[in-house]
Order: sequence, then C-alpha cells, then structure tokens
Amino acid sequence: MSETWQVRPTLPAEVSRRLLDTAISQATAMSTPVTVVTVDESGVISGLHRMDGAPLVSIQTAWNKAYAAAAIGMPPDDFYSAIESDGAAVASFATRPGLALIGGGIPIVVDGRVAGAVGVAGAMTAAEDRQIAEAAVGEVSR
Repeated sequence: MSETWQVRPTLPAEVSRRLLDTAISQATAMSTPVTVVTVDESGVISGLHRMDGAPLVSIQTAWNKAYAAAAIGMPPDDFYSAIESDGAAVASFATRPGLALIGGGIPIVVDGRVAGAVGVAGAMTAAEDRQIAEAAVGEVSR
C-alpha cells in the first residue's frame, strides 16, 4: 500500500476538561452562569457543563457555536462578518441546522488544523460568551 494516510488532530479529553474548567472559572469571575461545550474535530461533543442558573436554551446554543467553530475553522462571528455582504451566503449558512453564526465559539487549532472547539452560551451578550471562550482557549494554549 503506497497511500499516505493523514490523521487529523483531535481534542484530547484532558484538554477538553481544562477548557471547561477555565471557562467556568472565567464565567464565575464575571458572575455569569453559562453553558460550556467542547467538541472534537468532527463537531461531536467531548465535554459539556451547564452552570447553575444558565438558561436551558444555552445548552443547544453552546453546542451550535462550538460545532460552527470546528466546522468553519474560525470563530463563527468572524465568519459571519466575512460573508455579511453576500446575502446568498448568509442565507445559506444561517439556515443550516446546528450552525450558530454568533460570538462564543472558538476553534482549537493544532499545527494549522482544527482539533476541536469550545462554545459558550448564556451570558447577556455574545461578546461576553466570546470573552469566556477566548479566556479558556488562551489558558489552554499556553
């Protein structure tokens, strides 16, 4: 067999746990109950934590943000900004099930390839959700 196989990086369980813990610590410091979801490179949930008081809808929303970040390979709100002027693209992506194009999803990139993502939902603004997600990724990336 002369084929070359490419193995995609994936989010290890230990890193998933650290992302969850760091995001929860950041949200606690902000007095903001949220749901945090981590996904692997395929968008499959690898970790989930809903803080006491986080809205029920935040579970699905956090997963959608994480899935979008992993599927697109960039924060979904940045992607939305990039396609915003193309109505057809916005309509196409905004109507896809499970794809949230709002702040709070950050991909985990290893050697230039997506290994997973974190999604945060439940704060009063998507900017706060993104701040929490960025804090988690920043801490794990050190």
